[in-house]
Amino acid sequence: MPLHAGSLTRRDHVVVAVALALLVAIAGAMVLVPAPADTSAIAAGTAAPVATPALRTFRDGVVGTIATLDPLFATTRPELDVDALLFSGLTQLGPDGTVVPDLASSWTAGKDGRTWTFRLRAGATWQDGVPVTADDVAFTVRTTQDSGYHGPLAGAWEGVTVQVLDRLDVRFTLATPVADFPLAARSPILPAHLLAGQPITDLGGTSFELHPVGAGPFRLVTLDATGAVLERTAGPVTSTPAATLPPDPLDWNFPADIQQIDVRAFPDQGALAAAFRAGQIDAAGGLPPDVAAQVAGLPGARMVAYQRTVLTAVMLNLRFGHNLFQNPHVRRALLLAIDRDALVKTELDGLGVRADTLVPPSSWAFDSKAAGRVPYDPKAAAKELVAAGWRRSGSGWLRPGAKGAVTIELLTVDAATNPLDFVIATQIAADWKAIGLPARFTVMSADQAINRKLVPGVYDAAVVDLNVGLDADLYPLLASAQAAVGGSNLSGFQSVKLDPLLEAARAYAPQATRATRVAAVEADLAQELPMLPLVYSDYPYVVRDTVQGPAPRLLSDPGERFWDVLTWRLAKPAGQ
Repeated sequence: MPLHAGSLTRRDHVVVAVALALLVAIAGAMVLVPAPADTSAIAAGTAAPVATPALRTFRDGVVGTIATLDPLFATTRPELDVDALLFSGLTQLGPDGTVVPDLASSWTAGKDGRTWTFRLRAGATWQDGVPVTADDVAFTVRTTQDSGYHGPLAGAWEGVTVQVLDRLDVRFTLATPVADFPLAARSPILPAHLLAGQPITDLGGTSFELHPVGAGPFRLVTLDATGAVLERTAGPVTSTPAATLPPDPLDWNFPADIQQIDVRAFPDQGALAAAFRAGQIDAAGGLPPDVAAQVAGLPGARMVAYQRTVLTAVMLNLRFGHNLFQNPHVRRALLLAIDRDALVKTELDGLGVRADTLVPPSSWAFDSKAAGRVPYDPKAAAKELVAAGWRRSGSGWLRPGAKGAVTIELLTVDAATNPLDFVIATQIAADWKAIGLPARFTVMSADQAINRKLVPGVYDAAVVDLNVGLDADLYPLLASAQAAVGGSNLSGFQSVKLDPLLEAARAYAPQATRATRVAAVEADLAQELPMLPLVYSDYPYVVRDTVQGPAPRLLSDPGERFWDVLTWRLAKPAGQ
């Protein structure tokens, strides 16, 4: 499982994302620098309506730049949001966290979940009119698996063998059977007729990155320094969705109200907020919690708080030879000392929830009884340290056999990269100091933190963001097999008791069975506390009241807020 910034692949396995460094420039690519927002028309305390043009246009604003719209290399927030509208996967998210057809019309699984066969829609076409076939699927899978490819989709089809059965049927064989494969199949499919035959090393420099052709519900019209304009795709009708499902994105005759989407890229959060205040955009995504609350309080505006699968946690170094936190009493003491409710109230401005386990509380697999609840209790924290054999002296806490008082190195990223994680780390240090455990800050960029500290295992504790995804598969994060060099278990935690529980929880089985198995994992984690869960922060999306449709749901990536965009409506502002 690759390390990267943010939730940049479409796989929903656990992704270590230190500091969510989303503003990544692609080496050698032309970066489109956003034009500064015009603030001359800003009127404090007002939310001016946006005029409705001839085409029903929805204007969405986010922070970042656009260097490429090729899903193989897209990493910034604007790039990912645009690609979510341009491209489709075999499956897509449906209501209530379900997985529903997209480019595929149906799929079946083998008895043990090792093989999966997907049938493509007979009428699905690329936006240039060429039919979508199983060859496109095979090309996409093999491209992301090529040893020369190191982009954000590198882990999307890891451990998967693809076989073209005929023009519309494709079969996948998994090295390790997992139940969440239909979720993984949401990864975007690429057009082989435009990209096949080119060396992997040349794909990032093709015209496709600025002139993409997808199979999604919208096609690219213009791309410039301010962002991208997309229009509703016109094409053949392929199917009729069930009444309980959102409109099928491939039902091209569906009378969607929004005919055009203008995704605008802004250089910083201040420019994004100013543009919303000035009436230049209909929605603003990803503003800091306090700013989002202020902007949402303007007349004619509201906030949609999307729950996310991104957990902010303290990762502890539990590798062999690093003995500071090996005793579970010490780990419990550290968690007891942190006021997580205060983090939600002050640092998140209420936009999030405290985390009691590594499974999001809004997940289908969350079990509150199994997860337990560790309260904020500094006195109990001190008792746990004593239970671990530590003793307190005038200079601080002394470990058994140690001469000097304990000082914890707390790794975090700089405030410019991730201000939220930085302030959370600052508060954690204060809470630990209050019980006599001083923390020494090590501040680095995201890349430095990953490559110099986390991967080689030369750290004590680190504040990290973990995208645990929409499926409750914690195997990549905690399995002993993943603690080896190159594995995704960067804490180095190993447990002969937990390993079989993790394997059982990810195995192909009915959801009720899996829920019971995940609960067993949560119960074990509640005792061991290999990581310290802190908070799950929401994705704040400020929209005007004239935009009808966006509603809270669980997201693994902010681009998934467009899952039902074809049902959204644009109402005229009051008085028009």
